[in-house]
Order: sequence, then C-alpha cells, then structure tokens
Amino acid sequence: MPPIKLRQSNPSRLIEYGEIEIPDDDDLGAGCFITRLKPNALFVQNIINSQMMNVPVFQISVNINGTDKEVSVLLGKADGSDPVSRRVFELPREFDFRPERLFTARFKDWKVTALEVDGTGLMEAGQEE
Repeated sequence: MPPIKLRQSNPSRLIEYGEIEIPDDDDLGAGCFITRLKPNALFVQNIINSQMMNVPVFQISVNINGTDKEVSVLLGKADGSDPVSRRVFELPREFDFRPERLFTARFKDWKVTALEVDGTGLMEAGQEE
C-alpha cells in the first residue's frame, strides 16, 4: 500500500516542524516521527512536547525534558487501547541546547525501537554504555 508522509509546520513556537513517515498505510505501527526544534528551544522552555495523532487509530508523542536530560516516546492508539509502547532515552551529559536539533523516533510492530538526535542514537535511560 502507499506510504504516508505528513508534515506539520510550526506546530508550536519552539518546534519548526513535526513529520510522520509510515512506509505502508496498512501498517501504522511501523515508521518514524521527526521533530525539528528551533534554535535555543530548550533554553526557552524546559519541557517540549511534540505529537501527531489520528484519532482513534494512531498517536505518537515525544516529550523532551531539558532539565532531566531525558526524552520519553509514547506510541499507541489515540483511543488508549493496546498496543502501547513507551521508552525513555537519555540526552548526553554535555548536550548543547543552542543549535536546531532533529529528533527521530523510530518504531516497528507498535513498539518504539530507537530515538536519534541529529542522526546519533540515544541510550535508553538506566542502560550502561
């Protein structure tokens, strides 16, 4: 089936765009969600939420917490039914909040599989290097 690609420009004053890419519209549980933060966004506000929703069949939310240096990703159905996947990732200790940043959450089989910042994978919170 055809892919889905949808971009939402300027969904908030701190987010340049959010974009969902799903390779097959028959499988909404696989793809990626991209959030481009504007420069200095995490200096302006400590927690930034980026989300995309298609009620009742799909929702993804990326919550970037600059204070705790954590990013949580929640994937599931907008009506709250299963499946639901949530993972928390750690930002590097010396993370520079000044430049624009590109966060990419990847998912497959309705499970969050990875989170990247500017193409570099982040470790899950609580994991040793």
